[in-house]
Amino acid sequence: MAYLPDAIAEKRKLLIFEDEDSMQTILSAALLPEKYELTFVSTETLSKPQFLKPDLVLLDHVLAPMPDYDSLCQKIKSFYPSIPLVVISAYPLHKFGDCQKHIDLFIAKPFDLSYFLDGVESCFVAD
Repeated sequence: MAYLPDAIAEKRKLLIFEDEDSMQTILSAALLPEKYELTFVSTETLSKPQFLKPDLVLLDHVLAPMPDYDSLCQKIKSFYPSIPLVVISAYPLHKFGDCQKHIDLFIAKPFDLSYFLDGVESCFVAD
């Protein structure tokens, strides 16, 4: 039997809540297509989560956190309790209040690309 290189290994599935086309382009280029399978969705997708089986959820929060924002993080974690939730935002983490308990990794904008990629990879270290 022939040895199959790691390049054929299964790609990690990332579910990305991102509405901005420019940020989708940046993330698509940064998150190597040979390593990750990216699915960009809107928050409306949460009504049909059973069709999605991600290895990591990335939420780009572009608006100021609001009291009901906790319910979005909580909803994501209720559908994917063992899946890491990574939030990127221009707002500081302390502004997210109770939502913090649902966030596995927070990355502040603007961010260094290598820091972002290392952070995403760190979510898979325990695998």
